[in-house]
Amino acid sequence: MIKIYEKLVAPLGAVLCACACLVGCERKDTVSPEPPAPAVSNAPAKKVVSRADDAVYQAQLRDGEAAKRRVNVEREKLRARMERLRERARKALPEGATDEQVKAELENNPQKYPAWRELVAAVGETEKDLERNNAAAYATIRRRILRETAEQTSAKQ
Repeated sequence: MIKIYEKLVAPLGAVLCACACLVGCERKDTVSPEPPAPAVSNAPAKKVVSRADDAVYQAQLRDGEAAKRRVNVEREKLRARMERLRERARKALPEGATDEQVKAELENNPQKYPAWRELVAAVGETEKDLERNNAAAYATIRRRILRETAEQTSAKQ
């Protein structure tokens, strides 16, 4: 019986020791000393720029959005007038007329629909205004990004 006991105790003891080492024995963290104080330098403080706090930038955004709204409102008024003319032309044509026929009727009868060509030209102008506004906004943003990049590059040197 002693021989069986010796044969069981040795492997069982080894398994228990391995489990204790893997599970129960954690290494305690030692308290690290405080890092040394940074050296005092005469370099200017790093400037953090937030566009959300820049009043000029915010004013430019508001002005750009207001201009877009004005142009969009004007364009929608023009399109509503064009739609009324289309409906009038559709009523003048036989039932089941296609959109191409309605457009041809509007273009070929300037005496009957005098405002059509002016409305088409005005809508084209509003589209050009929107494109100009967008181009100006993109240019402003690009200039700002390039300026900020240049400032950051000069600050690093």
